[in-house]
Amino acid sequence: MLNGTASTQNVPDHAARQDAPWCARSHRSTDVDEHASHLSGWRQAYDQLGSGGFEGRLDEAVSAGVQLFRERTSQRLRQRCEVWQGALWCGITVADDGSRLDGRLVGADGVMVSGEDGGFELVSPAGHDIVGFVVSREALQSHAPGLELPRAGGAGWWAADPARRHAALVHARAILVLAEAGVSCDLRSAMLDVVAGLLDARGPERRERGNASARRRLVAQVRERIEAAPDRAPSVPELCAALHVSRRTLQYAFEDEVGVNPLAYLRSVRLNGVRRLLREAAPGLTVQRAAAHWGFWNLSAFAGDYRRQFGERASETLARAAAARTGG
Repeated sequence: MLNGTASTQNVPDHAARQDAPWCARSHRSTDVDEHASHLSGWRQAYDQLGSGGFEGRLDEAVSAGVQLFRERTSQRLRQRCEVWQGALWCGITVADDGSRLDGRLVGADGVMVSGEDGGFELVSPAGHDIVGFVVSREALQSHAPGLELPRAGGAGWWAADPARRHAALVHARAILVLAEAGVSCDLRSAMLDVVAGLLDARGPERRERGNASARRRLVAQVRERIEAAPDRAPSVPELCAALHVSRRTLQYAFEDEVGVNPLAYLRSVRLNGVRRLLREAAPGLTVQRAAAHWGFWNLSAFAGDYRRQFGERASETLARAAAARTGG
């Protein structure tokens, strides 16, 4: 189970009436964790890998057993995601942007799909714009009885017919607009038709295997080591020795998986960890204590790194979170 931000707000209920009204909402956020928490029913953890202030927007509509969203994010992110139980996700980027799904580059006209367990990792670039179709497997099978759903394995993607892919995006935009306007007639059926059409015409799915799987495990092991002892940042030689890999192997794994070198990734994970502590604004917490917890002992260097990463001072993050906690 993914340990991350979970939202249980308005989880789509496939047992509800098929003519149940749609619930539409939009959120804007300047914090990546807050943004990740807005998607109803999902369990998510986002790390900001790019430098600068973050801006995110989520437009979402949910009804009985279906969920449609459009998500826009300004910075390069590593997203660890898990859809609500019994659901299937299809994702289409508005433009081919070089996203990576479970370590595999999503190619031109790609349509992404979750595996049977519902979990996946997505590394998205700056300026990412994606539409997500999420449906109850039970609802989809009831709507299209002969449709073969993805079963074994993890998440994957396939290259769709460009016209069908474009039509799916057009339908998604229309459904979001109509749901927000309170028009719900036949929208659920229309969305299930779109997903069924995408799946029915899908080609061979491309999933992680071999070297890609090994690289992904290597990155995960590094992250586990950071989180197990956050106050002690390991060096690259120490990581290589502990994981029994060469420096070149480690470098290639990080460049392929997350698009940054190991040192930059280590710094990003720790800076994101500090930011989460500051946003909790626990009584007595100071910037110095939060930084030390994640192994930043040189406060001057930390201050510069933090501001470059998030576009604001650490003290500003803490002050805003403390004011929100006290209602000030």
